[in-house]
Amino acid sequence: MKLLSSKPARWGTWTVAVALACSPLSVIGPAQASAFTSSDADTAIKAFNSAFWDSSAKYFWANSGHGNSYQGFWVEAELWETVMDAYLNTSDPSLKASLRTQIDDVFDGTVAKYGEDWTNNHFNDDIMWWAMASARAYAITKEQRYLDKAKYYFDFVYDTQWSDDFANGGIWWMNSDHSTKNACINFPAAEAAIFLYNDTKDEHYLDAAAKIFRWGKTMLTDGNGKVFDRIEVKNGAVPDATHYNQGTFIGAAVGLYQVTGNSVYLDDAVKAAEFTKSHLVDASGLLRFEGPNGDLKGGKTILMRNLAYLQKAVDETGGAYQAFGTELNDWLAFNTETAWSNRGSSNLADGNWAGQLLAGTFDSWGASGAVEALNVIKPQTAELHVADKDPYSKVEAESFNTGTGFLLEGSPEGTMQLSGIQSGFYAAYKNVDFGTTGAAGFIARAASGTGGGQIEIRLDSPDGPKVGTVDVTGTGGWNNNADFPAALSDDQGQPVTVTGKHDVYLLFNKTNDPYLFNLNWFKFTAGDPTRTDAYARLSAGNFDDSSGLNKNADNGYLDTIHDGAYASYKGIDFGTGAAGVTVRVSSGNQGGSIELKLDSPDGPTVGTVNIPAQGGWDDWSEIMAAIDDTQAAGVHDLYLIFHGADGSDYPCNLDWFSFTTVKGKEQDASGKIEAESYSTGVQFGTENGGGQTYLAGIYGPNNPYAVYNYINFGDAGPAKLYVNAASDTQGGTIEARLDSLNGPLISSVNVTGTGGWQTFQVFSGDVATPVTGKHIVYLLFKGSDYLFNLDKFTFGDPDVLTKPDEPPTPPTDSVAPGEVEHVQTIREDDQIRLTWDGPYDIDGTKTIITVLQNGQQIGEPAIVNRGIQTALLSGLAVDEDYTIVFRNVDTSGNVSQGLSIETKNGPSFSLASGGKAVKEGSSIGDGTPLSFQVTDGVSEIVSAVVTLDGKDYPASGGKTTIDLAGNLGDKTAVVELTDRAGNRVRATLAFHVVTSLDDIGRLLSRYAESGDLTGPLVPQLTNALDQARQQLDKGSKEQAVKHMEDFIKHLNNKALSDLVSAAAKTALNADAQSLLSAWK
Repeated sequence: MKLLSSKPARWGTWTVAVALACSPLSVIGPAQASAFTSSDADTAIKAFNSAFWDSSAKYFWANSGHGNSYQGFWVEAELWETVMDAYLNTSDPSLKASLRTQIDDVFDGTVAKYGEDWTNNHFNDDIMWWAMASARAYAITKEQRYLDKAKYYFDFVYDTQWSDDFANGGIWWMNSDHSTKNACINFPAAEAAIFLYNDTKDEHYLDAAAKIFRWGKTMLTDGNGKVFDRIEVKNGAVPDATHYNQGTFIGAAVGLYQVTGNSVYLDDAVKAAEFTKSHLVDASGLLRFEGPNGDLKGGKTILMRNLAYLQKAVDETGGAYQAFGTELNDWLAFNTETAWSNRGSSNLADGNWAGQLLAGTFDSWGASGAVEALNVIKPQTAELHVADKDPYSKVEAESFNTGTGFLLEGSPEGTMQLSGIQSGFYAAYKNVDFGTTGAAGFIARAASGTGGGQIEIRLDSPDGPKVGTVDVTGTGGWNNNADFPAALSDDQGQPVTVTGKHDVYLLFNKTNDPYLFNLNWFKFTAGDPTRTDAYARLSAGNFDDSSGLNKNADNGYLDTIHDGAYASYKGIDFGTGAAGVTVRVSSGNQGGSIELKLDSPDGPTVGTVNIPAQGGWDDWSEIMAAIDDTQAAGVHDLYLIFHGADGSDYPCNLDWFSFTTVKGKEQDASGKIEAESYSTGVQFGTENGGGQTYLAGIYGPNNPYAVYNYINFGDAGPAKLYVNAASDTQGGTIEARLDSLNGPLISSVNVTGTGGWQTFQVFSGDVATPVTGKHIVYLLFKGSDYLFNLDKFTFGDPDVLTKPDEPPTPPTDSVAPGEVEHVQTIREDDQIRLTWDGPYDIDGTKTIITVLQNGQQIGEPAIVNRGIQTALLSGLAVDEDYTIVFRNVDTSGNVSQGLSIETKNGPSFSLASGGKAVKEGSSIGDGTPLSFQVTDGVSEIVSAVVTLDGKDYPASGGKTTIDLAGNLGDKTAVVELTDRAGNRVRATLAFHVVTSLDDIGRLLSRYAESGDLTGPLVPQLTNALDQARQQLDKGSKEQAVKHMEDFIKHLNNKALSDLVSAAAKTALNADAQSLLSAWK
């Protein structure tokens, strides 16, 4: 036995040096500090356009292979924004000019492809992405057509698709199907509204942005940074978080913060960024790849764009955000530099930033992420590092660090897999730490629709020491995964134990067919896994003990099996739990069953496989059955007990058996079974329409099928299978088989054309074979074209297929919902408008608002359904303080403890004249300026304005004065205050401005002091005013009038006009004339 330890330091250093010399793009060895630059951003956009831009069609290709595949409609809008961001970032005049032209070309190309009006698109989010991008295009180019389109598309969606009928607000995802409200429409809409407000200063768009965001934050987030995917009419909230939804939430929050100054919005963005970098990343902190789904694989493009908005806002704000800003900058730089360092020779970086795809087909949506990051993220030095990998846990194949040739696609087991693998391709995994004990075995989880191939395992380079070879055989399909175990050995076949830390290279080699297999994951084992891995195809002939059966001498399978026979297998490792089993059997007799027991022939039964009579011993088939995963976990001895039908011998021959972790869900055969509730399936997708989700894209030549694990037929067998399907072609056939693809055919349903893909009809077929008990049901879709959409099916009463869904009964609990937060009060005379966020509990239903004064309840409580998030309290005294209590209620009737808000803690103001408060209806003299002063509540005031006679007077520094000289008559002051928490006060105050001899005297003194009144005119006016006062005191109004007329003559003496300013003359004339009118 050889012992391979860590590579020597000298060899490791040499490897790094050679790799860096040959390819400056590789990141091998210890952490490196690098800094991307603006020239890198220029290089990236040039490479991107070279690979994907069709200048003739003025449109982006979907992938670097071009063909006839152009990018999808909504993604084109996102790539348009990437072009804009590159235009704004570059300092290269030639590139800037080219990108400016491309901004117009992308729009023109889309118009040429889809027409002038895109409101016929069923997806509201598709339209809204273009509204947002068009608003940005206007801000950059100032071309009116972009603003017109932005307003047209936003207004169409917001005006027609916002609905209070479900979830008390929010925008529907689709305009043709109102079954779900998604984050991917609501937060882009809020962000688009902010861009439109910045373009137009139209308050309508700011109000819309705040309204959409407030609803979305409560209904589509957990309140702590996690953004949910959607809320469905049928099933409620779906709390899945993705990059692009996190991104638009962040962007909308930052935009609202920048416009309003309300720091709650900035806090929201920070929380979402914190969640993203903690939960949507791999072990090294790198944003994970959300492919291969077409919508998600480029989500980092949207995320990085919006994180750049946050980066800028935090850097500018500083203060309490400084520490977070430093952390954010480091993380963004690490992600950007890693993505760019993992680019291929054509300067394209795949959407999987953790892996360097050296060659292959690149997708334009996935590849746009690195381009976007380089153009919007602030350059700084970043230390690159690769997290250690645990070889004894599953290493997902898509977590490669370097690779060539293959593609990434979805796996039926819920992760991703390497696909399109051909001979000569390879994948490398860095920093695999085998420890000191070491690994002696290897397991590859793979599937093959051909004869398979080989995986050669080497250390530290493609031509490094060979430590093993794994033979992957055909599994009957590209999604039929199985474990393929091997003991590690060198070129001479000698056993090998690998210790220490290494880079692991998996080289893919051909045996017969050009396409080899799909690789889902791999792991190493401390021992030889070939006989103990429950998820490998374990040869039935490799039993440790048996009774009542034989092992076929030529082929190794079990035959001549008697009723009651058994075979045992020691030390089978079920890992975390096996939920299903597949056996390869033939049966030329009456069939029977195989009972699976643990640890002894009398141990617990964890599953039973029913074996049908198949007509011949050479007719092999693979039969599935459910396993109790709560018992079949860990390491156990396994006993297979064979039972013949009616006690007969020879129930079957058994070739091999294999377990799976895919867990079944019991469904009633006589109930309504939704087609999309399949356990696994291949060659179809799902769509929404008409309020339903259904299987779609079913193309017969691809051999599609869906598996339902499992369906309980009970004790009475069904007579018919009913399906609800729609077809715009000639349709096709649905075959229902039990327990395997080639298991017993129990029914066949012929689906004919219905005249449309959403024109559903019920079709039926007889159940030819009696069926009872629990079975895994395979639906095979047969035909020569696109066949049909499948909505649901049943083996019972067909009326259940068209019966409306009963709303799901919410689970009950005893946990009270959380409290509301970020309450904003908008005080407007005798009314207080309230807005708030939360509760974020999915089962929250309503908020109860109670008003108290001095501990006594005022009026009846207001009850507001969750999602509305606003209430108006009326009939309150203008100058009184109140306590407002919020309590939340959930579907179980639990009530929160409550949150109290004191109105006195909000922003406040005073209007005073001569040191006395101005009250409603007051009369105040014009000789003293009006004083406007504001006071912070619990939050700092960011805006304070009093409006008088149409003129705004901001309270800079918390106060201002308003000159009332000569401005007589009835007045209305409008006061508006806003603090940093978004609380607002709006008050109107009516009063009367008058004058008197004392007021005029004060004005004379003030004007003399300011220089507005000088020379001999000062004593002349003062003397006339004093004479008028003396006469008035004596009761002689006539003489007082004479002296006031003298006052006016002196004031308007042309010879002395240069001794008084125009403003002073106007004010004094107005006051004097007012007194004369009153005295006469």
